[in-house]
Amino acid sequence: MKKSNFVRRLDPLGRIVLPKSFRDSLDISIKDDIEIFMDGTSIVVSKHEPRCVFCGETEGIRSYKDQMVCLECHNDLVGMK
Repeated sequence: MKKSNFVRRLDPLGRIVLPKSFRDSLDISIKDDIEIFMDGTSIVVSKHEPRCVFCGETEGIRSYKDQMVCLECHNDLVGMK
């Protein structure tokens, strides 16, 4: 993968613009949710994918009592009733 370096200046509200080539590579569109977190001294930005709160699965996600849960964990929860 080709390394790309860009220097961006924070605006007065602490915002930056992500380069279009980065957004295109990660399939990030306007109004998409993104995740931002710290990893040591770095800031990591990625496209948000809903995950199961129990196992971290990203496939077959559904809402259960205001939490995102995969089908398998959902069935386990329903079976516990």
